This record gives sequence, structure tokens and C-alpha cells, in this order.
Amino acid sequence: MRFRALGAGLAGVLLLAGAACPSYADPAPVEPAWGVVDSACAPDRLAAQRGAGLSVAVVDAHWDRLQPRPGAFEPAAAAGLAARVTRCLDAGMRVVLGSGAQYPPSWVRDLPDALLRDQHGGVARTGGVDLVFAAAPRAALDDYLTRLVAAVPATRLTGVRVGTSAAGEIGYPGPHESGYGVTSWWAFGAPAQTGRDLAPGQQPSPLPGWAPGSAQWEGRAVTAVDAGRWFGWYSGALVEALAAQARVLRGAGFAGEVHLPVPGRGVLPADRSVAVGSLLDGHGDRDGSLHRGLDHVAAMPGIAAAVPGPVVVDLTSVDDATAVRARALDPPEDTCRPEDPAVALDPTVRVERWSNLRFARAQAARAGLPVVGENPGPPGETTGGAADSDQEAEQVRRAPGYARNCGLAAFTLAFEEDLHTPRSGVTLADYVAAMLRT
Repeated sequence: MRFRALGAGLAGVLLLAGAACPSYADPAPVEPAWGVVDSACAPDRLAAQRGAGLSVAVVDAHWDRLQPRPGAFEPAAAAGLAARVTRCLDAGMRVVLGSGAQYPPSWVRDLPDALLRDQHGGVARTGGVDLVFAAAPRAALDDYLTRLVAAVPATRLTGVRVGTSAAGEIGYPGPHESGYGVTSWWAFGAPAQTGRDLAPGQQPSPLPGWAPGSAQWEGRAVTAVDAGRWFGWYSGALVEALAAQARVLRGAGFAGEVHLPVPGRGVLPADRSVAVGSLLDGHGDRDGSLHRGLDHVAAMPGIAAAVPGPVVVDLTSVDDATAVRARALDPPEDTCRPEDPAVALDPTVRVERWSNLRFARAQAARAGLPVVGENPGPPGETTGGAADSDQEAEQVRRAPGYARNCGLAAFTLAFEEDLHTPRSGVTLADYVAAMLRT
């Protein structure tokens, strides 16, 4: 799970609102653009990074700092964010702004139906706010995003990131994040179940009151078709939530790219069949994707159709733990191949052996979506790096190669701070060496 800011890179030029704006939309970049995640936009660091060939800075906003009370932004926090973004822009960096929706202020958590709830009434220990179904926190977010666009030099930004989870990515909390210690599904607040105070654009449960795994609903047997319809609603609501945030940004006058951070590979097609056949009782959930609502096979085309463009997918799994496992196989299955989009849904192909990046990249390609990426960050921290991920120095060495191999338009390294502090054991020179390696 990531709590430090997340990022993306840049390639190409797109004409937006009558002016030349930087873009990630080049479908066939010769070489990824390189950047860093969570940039401080400090002048000395910017000079070093620009001199080394980096061109992208990811700057993260924080909702709780900008709007600690309902209403207008905190002036000092807004001015500080604008100054930080401007320093990066004036240094020649292309900036992607993390919206900071994953940091809701305490007053938002106190709004009606604000907390995500599972089928047992539990709430997520990570404190996730229901930005998918609940109208009150969604309205607060809409107001925040509108003010955010006004507070920064938005016409100079390359992109703005949106998400639904406490990590700033697409998805619900994990299956074991309830305080009850049970396997959780996260669509059991009143708005999702009854339609009361439901966020605009969403639909209530197609099987109100039904909990996954139950064989009966309203006096009749539940079928696999029912379970598949429920899961399609559950996962599809995430796409609509992202589209709603994008629509607010467009309404506020932001014409640049909307970036969607996408974790993992999502539920695999064979696992989804097992899951719905067992009425979502827990079978087929290989890595928690099912309970998080991550169905990249369906979501990528949904994103392409529903999210007002330009839109860019940011794959946050470049050299994650699945890459470590996949490259240890014989033959290795960690690198992308030209035929992947055509064969990724072939039931005879063992895609469970592929790395997360490889499978997710194939789904984005099938949907025609531009893709950038980033590494998970150091293992053992609340960043996304698992215990069996590569150590950070190895991620710095390997991730740029994966980005180049998979045809990503850009790659940003998590995190900038680690390139400028001795205790991390990695340096800007290490990153540049990996960038230049063929």
C-alpha cells in the first residue's frame, strides 16, 4: 500500500484547448521519459535531475492540509502547493499533480455514510472513505477538486491523478482490512445497498441485502449469473467513480490528462470464472484483486469508454514481487512480448505465470489506452513494496528495463527522496545508469 505520492512520466505532444501541452499519448514512444515520484521541487535537486536527463516531476497534493475545514482552501497551504508546482514547471519539468483525494480531512470522515463498510458492518483499518457510492463525501470531493484546479497553474500541468482507494489508486480496500478480521466486500453502506443518498451516476446493488457466498437471496437460489452480475456492478462502480472525478476536473477547466493509477493485474479470467461459479465465497481470489474490485479485463475498455479524455493508465507494478517470481521461472515470464494483447485472454495460455505488469499492460493495449508506470518502492514500507519484492537498489536497476521492454511512454521512480539521502543506498547516478542501459 502506498502512502507516499505516486507518479508518472511523459512523451509526445498533444494540442489541448488550442495550446501545445505536454502529453503521454504518443502510441509508440522510442524511449520512455524518466522522472521521479513525490518531488520536492527543490532547486538543487531539480538542477541535478534535469542535468541527468529527467523531465518529469510528480507532486502530490493533500486534501487534509488544503481543506482542513469545509469551505475555502487554507491560504498558506494552497500558496505552498502552487509555489512548489511552479518551481518544477519553471525548471522545465513536466508535472503530474496527485489530487490527494486519498488524504481526506477529518470532517469528511464525519459526513453521512462516509466510511466504507463491509458485509459485516466493519470499516477498513486504513480509513478508506466511500468515494464510490456515498453522495456526501463525493460532493465534498467534487468541491475540493474544483478548488484544487483553481489553486495551481492548471493550464501548465501535464496531468492530474485520481483514484478511489486509501493508496490513491483504483480499488476498494483489501479483503482483510476490516477490524473484524474477516474477508470483506466493501459495498454495504446504505447508499450502495438501498440507493439512499447514492452518488450521482451510480446504481444500487442489483441484489440488495445479498452477501457474497450466500446461496439464497429473497427466498430463491442464487446462480453464477447472479454472482457475476453482482461482481460486475461492484467492479464497474469503480470505473464510474473515476469518470465522475474526471468530469469534475473537466468542468473546472482542466483540459490536460487524467491519470489513473492501476495496481496489480486484477482478477484473471479463469479465476473470475471460478469465483462467480462459487458465488464469490472466496474461491478464485488469488491475490485479493477480487475483493478490491480489480477486473482489468473489463475495466480497461470501461475506462476508455467512460472517462473523458485524454486519459492515461499508470501501472504501479513495475518490478514488483510478481516480476521477481516470474523471472525465476524456466522460461522466464516477466517481460512483455508483442503477442501479449492477442493471447492474454486465451484460456490455454498460463497468464498466472506472468508478472502483474505484463498482464495489465496487455489489457491496456487491448483497450487502446496510453500507459506509463512506476515501481512499488522499497519493501517493508507502506509504499507497495512487498516483503518478497526486490530491494530498492535492485528496483532502481531493473525497473527502467521493464519500462522500456513493455513500451511504457514514461517511467517514474519511487521515490525522489531516496535518490538524495545516503541512508537509502541508491543515488541519482544509479538511476541514470539504469536509464542508459540498453
